[in-house]
Amino acid sequence: MKRTQQRMAVLFVLPALAIYGLFVLYPLAMSLWGSFFTWKGLRMLDFAGLSNFARLFVFPSSARLTGALWHNVIWFFGIMVFQNGVGLLFAWLLFLRDQGKGRSGAAFFQSLFFFPAVLSPVIVGALWRLLLAPGGVVGWALNGLGLHEGSLTVLGNSQTALMMLIAVDAWNWMGLPVLIYTAGLRQISGQIFEAAKLDGAGSGRMLVSVALPLLMPAIGTLTTLSFINTFNQFDIVYVMQGVQGNPSYSTDTLVTYFYRLAFGAEGAVGITDIGLALALGTMLFLILSIGTLLMLRFFDRRTVQL
Repeated sequence: MKRTQQRMAVLFVLPALAIYGLFVLYPLAMSLWGSFFTWKGLRMLDFAGLSNFARLFVFPSSARLTGALWHNVIWFFGIMVFQNGVGLLFAWLLFLRDQGKGRSGAAFFQSLFFFPAVLSPVIVGALWRLLLAPGGVVGWALNGLGLHEGSLTVLGNSQTALMMLIAVDAWNWMGLPVLIYTAGLRQISGQIFEAAKLDGAGSGRMLVSVALPLLMPAIGTLTTLSFINTFNQFDIVYVMQGVQGNPSYSTDTLVTYFYRLAFGAEGAVGITDIGLALALGTMLFLILSIGTLLMLRFFDRRTVQL
């Protein structure tokens, strides 16, 4: 009977494994394999060894690679501050409101924060591009309040464009950390907070010394997801700033650079370079894999067991 149950379990899992293998594992394996060959158009030709990877670090590709990687790193730390950090603060305020006597409505505010997350990043990017355009609603409102004069050019300024895209991305996904942190706070025994209050700890001290150590699994999960999503960032950049990461590649990311190499939008002639694109994709895969493993190990060691 046990062997029959095991066979039935494998039988039910096989369709999912087949789909996963066909649409995830097979393309991944072929892209890794193809990064070691020369290409002519979409035809794989001769074995090239590590020459495609070497070309990534030769000008002008090295300049694009370094700039895009740096933008991804800035994006990650920006998301950690503006999305996960502010999300933790909002979750803590909602938790305190929920714990207060005669107060309610935390679920309503959670839903309010989570609402942008149900929108596609493409829709969010298109919406904010219209709002932030010269003569748009944001510029009109700032002019009316006397906070800005003239046309708003934050998306056309290489000094502000990247930070504005990070802010839009953080706004889009702010509800996720609020939801996860609030759920994590509710899992902590109320007796722990009561004991902290008896010791004279205020709300700020309880957040730093009590809640944060016990929220380490949630923090680890959100940090890992933010790292993966940040280094796969494409939608908002493509919609708001174009595939070139305008202005002057100031919002370029690794995935937009990969897109240009793979689909012939890099350089004046616009010729595809599949070998270089696959080498970049392999490097991105290694960055994500190693970074994720290190983060999981780091936060696992800092998880507090009660």
